[in-house]
Amino acid sequence: MCLFRTGDGSLSMRHPRHGEGYHPREGARTQAERLYLEASGVTALARPRVLEVGFGLGLNFAVTLARVRERGGWLDYRAVEAEPTPWEVVAEVMGEILPELPGLLEPHWGRSAVVVGEGFKLELVLGRAERWVPPAGRADAVYFDPFSPRVNPEVWTPGVFAHMYLALKPGGVLVTYSVAGRVRRGLEQAGFEVERIPAWGRKRHWLRARKSDAPPHEVEEGYEGVEGRA
Repeated sequence: MCLFRTGDGSLSMRHPRHGEGYHPREGARTQAERLYLEASGVTALARPRVLEVGFGLGLNFAVTLARVRERGGWLDYRAVEAEPTPWEVVAEVMGEILPELPGLLEPHWGRSAVVVGEGFKLELVLGRAERWVPPAGRADAVYFDPFSPRVNPEVWTPGVFAHMYLALKPGGVLVTYSVAGRVRRGLEQAGFEVERIPAWGRKRHWLRARKSDAPPHEVEEGYEGVEGRA
């Protein structure tokens, strides 16, 4: 697995089996900041609670923590990952953002765990997103960042979106890079109010979905979630 520098100088890589990049070549860190931090509204919160689907290289977590620390805040972060990336890759990516993170996370890598450090608590769940039911009504934002619907279709479903909807506080926001029609329809079926927002780089739009006050619509039959825990 070979890392490369994206356009803003931050690191990323391509998945050897899926053939997709973890981040856009224009800038991994820039996407994390503009889509996940800013479009979600997390930058305005002193003590944000974030859920992430697809921990990947840990970049979104590291960038979010760095921003929250700048404000003197506290970050409560839960993430699910089905296929942990080799540790040496994750350590290099996160270490460029916050050098102390690799030493804190290394003893726990490759299994579900809770890690507490300066200004944060990270709960990392090893498992499939479609079998993960996070706590209800607690999250301010969901970073929905798995590989694309083309290679990972089982994650981009109304059933998974419904659990994200229930996990959010009223007015909470889910943000994602995909604007595929099935994604928009799935989010709407789960109860979200969905909008396209201006993107960056070669993408014209991203999606932002807000939790409404109305109950979620009926979701796919046969979906069964298994609560993830450390």
